[in-house]
Amino acid sequence: MNLKQIREEAWDIARETAIRDSDRLWSTKEMNRYINRIYRLIARETKCIRDAITPSITQIPSVPVDYTTFTPGTEDYRLANDINSWIYHTDVAPYIYPLDPLILDIDEIKWTERAWRLTKVSVSKWQVNPFWEQVLGMPTEYATDYSNGVIALNFRSDSADTLRLIVRRMPLKDLTADADIPEFRTHYHDFMINGILWQMYSKQDAETFDGVKATDYKVMWLSDLDEIKQQETILDQRLRVNFSMNAFR
Repeated sequence: MNLKQIREEAWDIARETAIRDSDRLWSTKEMNRYINRIYRLIARETKCIRDAITPSITQIPSVPVDYTTFTPGTEDYRLANDINSWIYHTDVAPYIYPLDPLILDIDEIKWTERAWRLTKVSVSKWQVNPFWEQVLGMPTEYATDYSNGVIALNFRSDSADTLRLIVRRMPLKDLTADADIPEFRTHYHDFMINGILWQMYSKQDAETFDGVKATDYKVMWLSDLDEIKQQETILDQRLRVNFSMNAFR
């Protein structure tokens, strides 16, 4: 379903038959706002948008930096110019990288040129280990700090490579054109409708507000959310190595 079809289905259920926006209880602009609100809520609550192909989100270049470019006064500058330091006059890559703010969770991180997957560890393991950033070698572990929007690697690399992520994320953009389609799986589109109706009947207007209907549709939408979560759990199980073929049946 595209934006127009979702909007018209919600209108139809609410018996909104007016043709012109000036005659409607819920205008096109309002409907689009409700639709996008529910779209974002579903994406955030169920983490059902998976992405392994959007370069700006799923690829993080790890490139050694010329030690001479370190900013004077910083710890990196001090270490790079200390003859007793482990990185004295050595080009090393950063160990902390920013994450795209759309990322909700990371399922997997692999190197591009090296055939292994990085192991996820707790943020506390990284925070209590002051030596992570003082070891030269190919990183094998990572920790995510979503509150600050960063990922930390356990070692400093002295060779260039690219981290490739499989993530759960928010939508890349709101639905604006009538032909726009939600990014999550097609059979989840119907699960937006009850949420949209909840928003419609919550509109603070004498002609539209209906507390009973708003509550009823919210309850039904929360049930729809649970159904999506269950479907995502089943998909996760099928994508595991021992069940990988089931995912494509």
